[in-house]
Amino acid sequence: MKATKIKRALAVMGVVTAAGIVPLVTAAPAHASQARCVNYLGNQGYLIGPRVRAACDYAALSSGVIKLPNPYCVTGLVNIGVRSGDASTACKRA
Repeated sequence: MKATKIKRALAVMGVVTAAGIVPLVTAAPAHASQARCVNYLGNQGYLIGPRVRAACDYAALSSGVIKLPNPYCVTGLVNIGVRSGDASTACKRA
């Protein structure tokens, strides 16, 4: 009887631990990509604010060989005054 309770407790602890770790592991790459997009635009002289960060949240599209800028990212940046070429380059880094 005690062995069954211990196994259940260990299983619950494993699930709770996995639930806490998985979001951290999966969120890290997206955050790093957003930072690369934002940093590029900052280095080009653009002011960085919430709308830039929101646009840079859209990850680049991968064709397996090359990365393509996400159209939502490019459109979001162009709509707030980022030059098209800069938007495209930044969104490839997202």
